[in-house]
Amino acid sequence: MTGDVELLEALRGALMAEGWCAVPRYHEVPGRLRVWHPSNPVVGETVNVACERDGLWFRSSTGALMARRHDIPGAVAYVERELGALVRPHAPV
Repeated sequence: MTGDVELLEALRGALMAEGWCAVPRYHEVPGRLRVWHPSNPVVGETVNVACERDGLWFRSSTGALMARRHDIPGAVAYVERELGALVRPHAPV
């Protein structure tokens, strides 16, 4: 599990640098990272590390493969793409 925690911690740091909140839930099996945006803490994502045939991946709570373990920017982009429009306030029209 140590490798998973290291990967999730790297993702956590990258997400927090982009303004997301990320709380580790490493006591759960598998270890997870709960992610949400401060503008809407009700909507979020839970990420874990999945071992697939072609290696380790970040996996969303829906089971979608977000990005390979080396692709932290890709995992952040997945969160931005999937959650960004749902949680960020929209400018008035």
